This record gives sequence, structure tokens and C-alpha cells, in this order.
Amino acid sequence: MKTKLSLVIFFFYSVLCLSQNNGTIAKAYVSSRNQEIHPSTIEKMMGVKISDYQGSYSFGESEGESVLGILYSNGKLFARSSYTDFKNDLGLRYERDPIEYLNGKIKIGKTFFELFQCVETTSFTLNKGTKGLVLHFFENEDGKKYHYMQFSPDYPESIKLKGKYPEASFVKLSIEDLNSYSKNDLKIIRNEIFARKGYIFREGGEMEKYFSQQIWYKRLKNRTNNIKLSDIEKHNVDLILKLEKK
Repeated sequence: MKTKLSLVIFFFYSVLCLSQNNGTIAKAYVSSRNQEIHPSTIEKMMGVKISDYQGSYSFGESEGESVLGILYSNGKLFARSSYTDFKNDLGLRYERDPIEYLNGKIKIGKTFFELFQCVETTSFTLNKGTKGLVLHFFENEDGKKYHYMQFSPDYPESIKLKGKYPEASFVKLSIEDLNSYSKNDLKIIRNEIFARKGYIFREGGEMEKYFSQQIWYKRLKNRTNNIKLSDIEKHNVDLILKLEKK
């Protein structure tokens, strides 16, 4: 089954292939608005590091919109697609996407992306210096090669998770993600999920001492056991508890 992101990418591939003009070698589009921009207004970023890919990238419009979030943590990239399930009235949904970093590019599923940036301001949302993911398509027609670039701007303000292990509140982790950690590390990862919510730990306890030293930790004013966790966080807490008991 294709993921939501794959379906959106396929949709834009169809749009781009239908949008070519004779004599045009290169075309570029903003994926979130299907807005055509001149290819000269974006250029490939040089000296890209794996951490540079962190961000939030929008694909599609309206009910077909999907947001690809990429988090860099502990030397790895974690990716997830978020979208609103209007059909089943299930609200905002998250799916983890497989992601690899290969020679300056990222690979999600079978699709490769590169980092580009705007070299001039073309609209209110496309300011000079705005970075984004570019997906390339190539078509041969009438002896000419057409190059299409789908540009997805980064909206980095949505990736603001704090702590040493933010991935535990970002994607559903697997045993493979966690099997290299000690039981003490696992305990911190699990409790960090609650600390991000402001949970008040037992006074004088190990976790209270640890998190009180973290600049980002802001405890609630009043103690409560009613800490709301997302489905992602519930999954990770349950999985980590099982690993801690081994």
C-alpha cells in the first residue's frame, strides 16, 4: 500500500508531466501550492550535512496536503508524514517513513530528495534563503529532455521538540531503534517523554535530580497524574517498559 506521502508525490508527478512546454528544458513548482516558479530562483545547497535536512516540508494542497517532518537526533534522521484523514473522520494522522542519508541526499521509500534554497524572493512565503526539498523528474519528448523540479519549502518552526531523545515524542520507535541503549538510558528516554509535558517527578528522586538540571525542563505548577500522551508517546512508553524489564 502506498503511503500518503507517496500518493501526493505521484499526484505532483502527474501535474508536472502535463505542464511541460515545448522548448522548455527546466520547470520548477512549489509543491504545496502547485505554483510555477522560474528554475533560476532556486539552486542546490552545497556542503550539505545530514542535520541540515531537519525541517517540516509541505506537499499537496487542501484535503490532499501531507506534511513531511524530518528530525535529526543522536546521529540519525527520523521522518514522519502527517495528514488529516477526512474520509474516515479520524483527524490528524501520523505515519513513520523510512529514511536514509546517502551522499548528501535523502531517500524516503524509493524517492530521492536534495536540499535547494531560494536565491531570490519570489513571494511572501518564498524569501531569499528559504531552504526546501527538491524532487526531480525527467521526461524525453520529441528528442528533447525536460527537467522538472518540485520544490517543497521548509517550515522549521514545527520541529521544536526538546530533550536529548526528542524522537521518542516524534515517531513510533522500534526495538531496533532502542536495542543499543542501556537500561538506564531507556529509563531516561521514557521519563523524558513525561518531562516534556512538565511532569513533576518525586522530590529527591533520581529523575527529579536529572531533569532539574536540564535547562529546557519546565515543571507544572501542580502535581497531576493526568498527563496526556499522544499515540506515538504511548507506544514508546509501553515498548521501553518491556525492554527495561528484560
